[in-house]
Amino acid sequence: MKNRWVTLCWPNHIDAATLSGGSWETELPLDQLLNPVMADQARTVDTDPASTQFVVTLPQSRAIGVVALAKHNISATAEWRVRVYFDAAGTDLAWDSGWGQVWPAVYATAELEWEFDNFWTGIIDDDERSDFTALATWFLGDTQIARRIHVEINDPSNPDGYVSLGRCLISDTWQPEYNAAYGIAYGYDIGTEFETAGDPGMTEYADPKTPKRTVTFTLKHLSQEEGFRRSLALQRKQGLHGEVLYAESTEPDQSSFATTFIGRQVSVDPLEHPYFANYSNSISLKEIL
Repeated sequence: MKNRWVTLCWPNHIDAATLSGGSWETELPLDQLLNPVMADQARTVDTDPASTQFVVTLPQSRAIGVVALAKHNISATAEWRVRVYFDAAGTDLAWDSGWGQVWPAVYATAELEWEFDNFWTGIIDDDERSDFTALATWFLGDTQIARRIHVEINDPSNPDGYVSLGRCLISDTWQPEYNAAYGIAYGYDIGTEFETAGDPGMTEYADPKTPKRTVTFTLKHLSQEEGFRRSLALQRKQGLHGEVLYAESTEPDQSSFATTFIGRQVSVDPLEHPYFANYSNSISLKEIL
C-alpha cells in the first residue's frame, strides 16, 4: 500500500459481524458499534485492559485493508493493537499491528515551544481532545482475506474512567493506479445558523454547529476496470449515505490526521471517457460526525 496516495475504504464489514469480548455497560453495549449513528456509543464498565477489548467475527472471509475506531474518548497517551486472523476461531494469524499510539501527531515541531511537554511528539494532551475529531486508524499495508479481528485498547489512566466508541470500521481499501490529480480541495462544511433580531442594528444570534471536513478531487487516469469496477461501484454501493474512509496518507504524520476522515459522498459525478483507454471521475466527500 502506497503512502501519500489517495485511499478510499469501503464497505464497512462490521455491519454483518458478530461482536464479543470485553466488558460493556448494559445500556451502552458493544453492539452499538453496529449502529452507523456515531452518537450511539458503546461504553466499557472500566478501563481494565480485559474490559477494553473486543473481537469482530465476520460471517465469511472478507478483504480487509484498514481497521478504524471513530468518535472515541480514548486518552492522548493510550495505545491500541489490532490482530487479524484468517479463521473465525482466531488460531491462524494474518497480521499484527503491534502496540501503537491511538492519537497520531497533530502538531509540527515549529508550532510548539521548546518548553511544551509534546515538543518532540506533536501529540495532543487530554485537555485538547475535544478540539479534534477522534479517529484511530491501522492500515494493514497489504490487504488480508480474513474472518476475525481482535482489537485491544490500553488506556488505564483515561480520566473518564471508561472507554467509549461510536463506530468501528473494517473494510477493504482502494488505491487507484494513478494518484488523484493536482487540485485536491480540502475545506469545511460549517452549518452554523443565524437568527436576526428585529432591532435597528439587526443583531445576529448564532447557533454554532460542528464543522465537517470536506474533500473534492478528481481521478483523471483510471483504467476501464478501475472506472467501472471501483469508481462506479463506490457510487452504486455506498450511494449518498454509506460510509467511506478517506485518507491521503496511510502512515501517520502531522498532516495525516487532517486528511483522514470517515465521510459520505455528497454528490456523484458521471464516469467520463475523455480519450482512448482513459476514464475520469470526480469525487466529493463530507465528514460524518
